[in-house]
Amino acid sequence: MTTSGVYSFSVSRDDVIVEAMHNVGALGESETPTAQEVTDCARKLNMLTKQWMGTQDFAPGLKMWTRQRAALFQSSTQGSIGYYLLGPASTDDDWAATVTALPGQLYGQTQLSANAAAAATTITVGTGAGKIGNFTAADYVVIQLNSGDTYSTTVSTINSGAGTFTIPGPGLPSAANANNYVWNYTTKGQRPLDIVTANLRDINNNDTPLTRMTVQDYEALPTKAMPTYISDPAAFYYETQLPNGRLFLDVYGEQDVTKHLHFVYLRPVQDFSAPGDNPEFPQAWYLPLCWGLSKQIAPMFDAEWTHDMEDNLTTSLAIAREADSEVSSFYFQPNAVPYP
Repeated sequence: MTTSGVYSFSVSRDDVIVEAMHNVGALGESETPTAQEVTDCARKLNMLTKQWMGTQDFAPGLKMWTRQRAALFQSSTQGSIGYYLLGPASTDDDWAATVTALPGQLYGQTQLSANAAAAATTITVGTGAGKIGNFTAADYVVIQLNSGDTYSTTVSTINSGAGTFTIPGPGLPSAANANNYVWNYTTKGQRPLDIVTANLRDINNNDTPLTRMTVQDYEALPTKAMPTYISDPAAFYYETQLPNGRLFLDVYGEQDVTKHLHFVYLRPVQDFSAPGDNPEFPQAWYLPLCWGLSKQIAPMFDAEWTHDMEDNLTTSLAIAREADSEVSSFYFQPNAVPYP
């Protein structure tokens, strides 16, 4: 038996559009769509894929190819705002997705090698790998302060020889001593469609799972807004919101800001922006994408949507949904009392 040895079959945005138009009889052999038809079909294709992302179509696989990890650096005073913003458009969160200088890592971590006074704009971390070598200009940076809080800013310039980097004015809001921690990252995470798991991770990478709350659970907490309620969070409530998600914790602020929150979350699928863009879906989803688009564009071309076409869509979508089905753990507790 002779096989190709190739596993890279893919389709482009325009391949999906042409296939869908063939399915509804809008294109004949050797015909090509007009520019306006491509524009109209691409718009519907983007709408379709946005409905098929996350858990919105109840696919058992939970779209594991869009699962991401991210770290959220905490503040002892975040309760003054009430929540953390999660997403690339956020201006007040520390939602780390990747760091360029350390490929494959969510964030870089080092320590100050010299004291930094209040209002300082030059920060010293030392020379060499694992120190100034972690940083690149324009990185986001989080600095542990002596006050027990953190300060979030960006890297302006780097002096590798001196082991220092500068931050924008007005500089640090309070002093930070040598050996205080500094974290940096290059890219913020996307807005989570859903948070799959959440853990409180300490400086030694020990994890403590957080409990998920409903909005009723969160709003019923009596002390969440008290500035004196500074502790490790034990539970979270998340709202997707727009343009950033909002993360609510069961405490006013973190008592030990060297601990951060580690998340596994589902991010949105990427847009189709150009003719050659490939779907951000596994190969098993190519056929339902074509048939799904076919159903959406059929009215545009006055095409009849037949029972056979509906069967093709239903069957291909059912198979794709099961392609990455989740293996779950179940726990049974005797004499457990359910919530009323």
